Amino acid sequence: MKTAAESRPGNVQDSVYASLRKSIINLNLVPGTVISEKEISLRYDVSRTPVREAFIHLSKEGLVKVIPQRETLVSLIDLDRVEQELFLRESLEMAVLEPFINRCRPEHIAELEEIVKIQTAAFDRSEYINFMNSDDRFHRVFFEVAGHKLGWEVLESMCGHYYRVRLLTVWLNGIVQNIVSQHIEILSAIKKKDVRESRLKLGRHLHKLHTEENMLQEKFPEYFASARENDDFDVDFGGFPLSS
Repeated sequence: MKTAAESRPGNVQDSVYASLRKSIINLNLVPGTVISEKEISLRYDVSRTPVREAFIHLSKEGLVKVIPQRETLVSLIDLDRVEQELFLRESLEMAVLEPFINRCRPEHIAELEEIVKIQTAAFDRSEYINFMNSDDRFHRVFFEVAGHKLGWEVLESMCGHYYRVRLLTVWLNGIVQNIVSQHIEILSAIKKKDVRESRLKLGRHLHKLHTEENMLQEKFPEYFASARENDDFDVDFGGFPLSS
């Protein structure tokens, strides 16, 4: 007998993918965890087909690593990928700041202020996922008011490594308070409708991860890929090198 989920195959695939992705970026499935089609299909009570499709999709996002005939595992955090995702995030968010400020009304300022309060309360209660949700909501307002929701959707779908690093930072003492204070600084510049200062504050806020990466690697070394991680099929057969 088919489950309710299996009777809607398109929805099943989307649901399995969304659930797995959420577990990965929220670090419920930590980097390096081995996962299998059989295990996941049993857990969700679905056939292996939607699980296999979810693995393919997640692999394209760099969130799982599929080693044919061997295993599938949650990808280690790749700092080179984090840097590229940060570049994408900064490029898009810097671009929407000016149209956001031009369209910003008092109710949008009030919304941002309320988000900061919710974020602070979430940290006080050690609700780190809620803290991250509020953090994302703060920045998503810029895209929504500027009329560029698609830009934010692109970031959400492409920045899984960057998100995991951000989540790790909220586990470290002192860093979260910096995030909130930087939001307040950005909001202050926005209230003055100062595009230049807003971009300056935003740039410092986004690049704070550069000063925290070494700390994160020391505290969570097993979560990060080595600087020169070899591909599983990069085999040295001897003789002359393929490239100089």
